Amino acid sequence: MKEKSLREYMQLLKNEGLLLSCNAKEEALNRPVQHLTYSSLGVTEGTLFICKGLSFKEQYLAEAIEKGAFCYVSERPYTQAGGTIPCLQVSDVRAAMSELGRLYYDDIWNRRLMMAGITGTKGKSTTAAFLKAIIDEHARACGEKKAGFISGIYTYDGERTEKAHNMTTPETLELQELLSRCAHNGCRYVVMETSSQALKYGRTAALLYETCAFLNISEDHISPAEHPDFEDYFAAKLKIFAQSRTACVNMDMEPALRERVLLEAKKCRHLITFASELAMTEEEAAELGIDIYGCDIKATAEGIRLTVKTGGRTQELAVSIGGAYNAGNALAAVALASSLDIPFSEIKAGLAAVKVAGRMELFRLPDKPVDVIVDYAHNKVSYQTLLSDLRKLYPQKKILLVAGCVGGKAQNRRRELAEMIDAYADRAILTAQYPGSEPVLQICEQIMSYLKSTKPVSIIEDRDAAVEQACLEAGEEWIVVAAGSDEDRERIKNIIERK
Repeated sequence: MKEKSLREYMQLLKNEGLLLSCNAKEEALNRPVQHLTYSSLGVTEGTLFICKGLSFKEQYLAEAIEKGAFCYVSERPYTQAGGTIPCLQVSDVRAAMSELGRLYYDDIWNRRLMMAGITGTKGKSTTAAFLKAIIDEHARACGEKKAGFISGIYTYDGERTEKAHNMTTPETLELQELLSRCAHNGCRYVVMETSSQALKYGRTAALLYETCAFLNISEDHISPAEHPDFEDYFAAKLKIFAQSRTACVNMDMEPALRERVLLEAKKCRHLITFASELAMTEEEAAELGIDIYGCDIKATAEGIRLTVKTGGRTQELAVSIGGAYNAGNALAAVALASSLDIPFSEIKAGLAAVKVAGRMELFRLPDKPVDVIVDYAHNKVSYQTLLSDLRKLYPQKKILLVAGCVGGKAQNRRRELAEMIDAYADRAILTAQYPGSEPVLQICEQIMSYLKSTKPVSIIEDRDAAVEQACLEAGEEWIVVAAGSDEDRERIKNIIERK
């Protein structure tokens, strides 16, 4: 990666119409930028430092200068701390950060990677895992490196797998660094979840996706800290089409929403539509001109079998993850893989072998005939889909649900979880689910305040203890559902190993 001078970064901002002023002298303009960051903790000698965020403090700039930052980028000059080094003042620091990162990393992701972006209210992680399994099968057949992977569960850069931290889609510079590593480590493909926040705040603005999928849309992430209303949320999701060559669209949406999605999707070079018999009949699909249609869906807790009709051909698929609703995620993966010209034989092999940690994952307690389902359902639509499907799969069983809500955001989920308990659960244990700085008890009590039924609901703040208690008290007439945490599978494994 060739170092560029500060002048080149300044000129880029100017060309993009982002630069308001620059007080750098000739000596500073000729100096090479050796590092780019917005974190004072990551500053080294020769850093171009970015002042961003609502919680940014001038103290961070002072710390950055002390560690070796020689210029800073900001929407306003800081005369006290920043008076000793030059400032590139910009109109939009997030847009500037994206462009600066593109230059710093030589735009390597758009030159060397085929990226697939997946967005939607539910199903992103599962669809991403399905597509990665397919691409990995294709890569194995071609003697290539497995696909890079970026999700809210884990990341893979072609060499290392790491647990994800906080964000479904990383912040701009972290995302760009990760993609750069994928390219340098020999990945040809990258599969990534693309959140509404990432699209709204331009974290992915420097990316051109080879293909993208729009899975669905329903009200979620509505809070002062995220999206003020559904319109803001929907508009953010739609931005993915402006940076994609091919759009894959799930037609299982309300007609008005579907038409709006299609209006934006048709601006891409290519459009692939998909749907299943769970949403419409084959005749309705033919009228809409659906490209990929799934039917004859047979689902258990262990897996799915379905028929896929596309391009005048009929193919049989088996997916090694349960739940009828995952047929839609499988069809999304088929559409994405098809847009990448991956042979159907490799699509079939990938889905037959796929394993998705924490997604409709079935465990059986060794000391009694009780099934435990672990699923990362965490919003209304995913809870509704999961629990209604389990009602069909286990018609004679009662549901004991272990769940909670995140702290500090998505306040609507607390009311919605209460609605799901009222509608589907026979017993619930409320517990911690990434509470952040908000007290777990406060979150759980707020959920309980929305309950309308008299079903037995208790609070166990420690999640390990909550899951353990559910497994302990469940008899053979019950199934246990641990929802909302990607760590529950390890909790269940530990419980089983101790039995």
